Amino acid sequence: MTRIEAEERQFSLLLALVDTSTGFTKHELFERVAGYQGQPVGDALERMFERDKDALREHGIVIDVVQPPGDDSNHEARYRVLDGILGDPAELQFDAEERDLLDLALRVWHEGGLTEEAQRAALKLRADPEFRGGLPLERTPGRMTDHAPADVAAPATASILQARQRPRESAFQALKRAADRGREVVFDYLKPGERTPRARTVQPWATVLFRGRWMLVGHDLGAEDTRTFLMQRIVSPVRDRAPKRPFEVPADAAAAALAKLEEIWAGAAVGVHVVPGSDADIRLRHRRDTTEEDGVLVVHHADRHLIADELAGFGSDVSVAWPEEQRALVRQRLERIRDAHADDDAAGEQAEGSAA
Repeated sequence: MTRIEAEERQFSLLLALVDTSTGFTKHELFERVAGYQGQPVGDALERMFERDKDALREHGIVIDVVQPPGDDSNHEARYRVLDGILGDPAELQFDAEERDLLDLALRVWHEGGLTEEAQRAALKLRADPEFRGGLPLERTPGRMTDHAPADVAAPATASILQARQRPRESAFQALKRAADRGREVVFDYLKPGERTPRARTVQPWATVLFRGRWMLVGHDLGAEDTRTFLMQRIVSPVRDRAPKRPFEVPADAAAAALAKLEEIWAGAAVGVHVVPGSDADIRLRHRRDTTEEDGVLVVHHADRHLIADELAGFGSDVSVAWPEEQRALVRQRLERIRDAHADDDAAGEQAEGSAA
């Protein structure tokens, strides 16, 4: 059975609760809501249902319970969210185009890319009858209404494939959650050039995206200074813990980190020769801030080891003109690739000799 995350299950429950004018009983919800379906009815499922209701209430969702007269068992009670109860403040109004843009953004940032506050706002927006995937509520596929014609076909929009923005680094979720909740994090971090990772204890301030790479900005308790950590260099699960003393996050932590990275990017460059028309030529020439000087592409970067990895990946289509330090880093990577293949070839030849 496919595992359904709690957030997805709670959102499915919310959709069901606003998707009916008469309400659903618990039994009907257990059959209808993803995450409840297929679960054995019992105390565990009842507790899950109660936790999900509490979670929705924490988001400000008011769940209306209609208890039939004379029924003390609670089995026939009907649950619903009344239309209009999730309405926006009077001064906050969105026109059709703005709702479409907000909906598109929420579809793209499918998971992990929103703060907890933004997730709460998104939950309320998407539960609004006029906001369901850009479709009026009565035209939402699967909607149970008292007035919709039976012969009205569901819009094809429901089956359209949509883009998703998913953070690739496995540490992303844990780090962002800890930053949102003000908890310290502990993880092993492997710096370039070192063979053994070191444990870091950090007060996380913000997660930032710079040139397609996710980074953590925070206060390194071991170094007693502000640090920016590249998430792909975190080599262990992220553990969070309550801080000994609550810490304050600078209001401009993310902006200051991005400004510093932009400063590094502007001042750090490598000159490369590329094979005309090659993949390297196309990619590097269209990289942000790349210029050409006397046939040499001047490529900017914010980390000499990352740009060395990237350039080595182009193989013989790229050669480093300057600086010498960058040339050496790329050469080291290419030599490691060569040696690894040499070891494989030697092992293959040995195996063939043994077989003969």
